[in-house]
Amino acid sequence: MRYEREEMRIYCVFFIGCIFLILILGCGEENAVFPDDQITLPVDTLRVVFEIGQEIGDSSNTFSSLKAALIDKQNRIIVLDEVEACIKVFDIQGTYIRQISRRGSGPGELSHPVGLFLMPDGRLGVNAAGKGGYVVFDDSLNFLEEISLWRGNSPYSVTPASDSRLVACKYDIIMRDNNIVMSRSVGIYSWGESECDTLLWKDSIVTTQEELYENLSMVALYALIDRLDTGGSVEFGIYFAPVDPYEYRVIGWDSTGAEILSITRDMTPVAKTPEEIANERVYVNWSLDRGSGGSSGVDYQPAPYRNMIAGVDIGPDENLWVRRGTRLEPFFDIFDLNGNLLRHAVYPIEGWGWETEVTAHGILAWELDPFEGYQKLYLLE
Repeated sequence: MRYEREEMRIYCVFFIGCIFLILILGCGEENAVFPDDQITLPVDTLRVVFEIGQEIGDSSNTFSSLKAALIDKQNRIIVLDEVEACIKVFDIQGTYIRQISRRGSGPGELSHPVGLFLMPDGRLGVNAAGKGGYVVFDDSLNFLEEISLWRGNSPYSVTPASDSRLVACKYDIIMRDNNIVMSRSVGIYSWGESECDTLLWKDSIVTTQEELYENLSMVALYALIDRLDTGGSVEFGIYFAPVDPYEYRVIGWDSTGAEILSITRDMTPVAKTPEEIANERVYVNWSLDRGSGGSSGVDYQPAPYRNMIAGVDIGPDENLWVRRGTRLEPFFDIFDLNGNLLRHAVYPIEGWGWETEVTAHGILAWELDPFEGYQKLYLLE
């Protein structure tokens, strides 16, 4: 059936990753002032503690496609390489320790890995879409189990709410009568269950099969680029910002799903420049073609505005770090857990497609498509 073939192609390209734009900015100094209609507090400049990654050499220090990274309770830096389908482990000084897992369909092996999460008891989970769920390792990084629950789209962003409950983001596409319904949701899932116990947030797009084929760019934007994300911890709560170019909003929940925080700010929407749109279009079309193993048939057209927020998480100061999507450099608004804005922080460096992971031990940062042609992982503080 034509729709089923198209659905499988959509699933394939969905796992390529989030696409960012060309970033253009200048250098900054400690407590510099950066032009913005909502920056009234001091801006601290983040510095590089160390970097990992080189163009060629030992495979322990090279990345084919750095997809996700975190720091665990043993101060190990855990890095997921999407192309190699493996996990590389470093100590907190950036020294290589070991590699775990590899590409494959066997127990403990990875297929289409798209993310990492750390359980409160130290277990490491890998969102492995090709396995239909999670591949789980114990706190010694030995393979423990696989949770394979979703034949189509498994969760792609997970934040633990307890040792047995997860807050997960999921994308779905279903046929309903003569319509196609695409939806994104955030829900609380019990360990080992395929349906969420509590739905926290959801949006959807309803279209026809004909409209879908005429505008596959809409699918790429909704399902691939504007992916949902959560952050936080069992101790401090779970936080989420809807993907939206016009509304700056952060929602916080406790482990039961009760709302504990709501932050909104009156921010001016920021249009993408013609150069940004052109480069985003080229890069995303290239990624879609690569993901489909040929030509995807999608002529991707970027959205005209940048999203207000690019991510939220609890920082090393136990405050809430909200990364702005409207800025071309990694720029954070820092709130206390009552929603009071305390200060800002920025990492002022030119580059392509920055990704960040805010942790209790510092901020990990890397570029999806760096100008040098190879990826580096930075620890910032």
